[in-house]
Amino acid sequence: MKPPMLHTAYKVSSSRNAYGDYVAGAETTLICHWRDITNLIQEANEQIQSDAMAWFEPDSGVVKGDIIKFEGNHYVAIRITRARKLRETPVQFLKVELQKYGAIS
Repeated sequence: MKPPMLHTAYKVSSSRNAYGDYVAGAETTLICHWRDITNLIQEANEQIQSDAMAWFEPDSGVVKGDIIKFEGNHYVAIRITRARKLRETPVQFLKVELQKYGAIS
């Protein structure tokens, strides 16, 4: 079942300046379902701490590594799950695990 999409987040385009710092660019508005949740992800000899989860529409364009802004905080998408109903091929929604992201100006 698809979660209610009652929140607004922003996909932030970014670039690097001459000093190597990330600089925020344009923001794209995305509707989503958001939860601040701490989770430990274990993948192939690697442990990653997740700070939040968000559910997006399948056509949102969110991919691993994207910067997402929610309530003034920046997060990076570290894992994406494409949710499908059993025995069906269309993607119902994207479940994205996010990690807090350092300073972005």
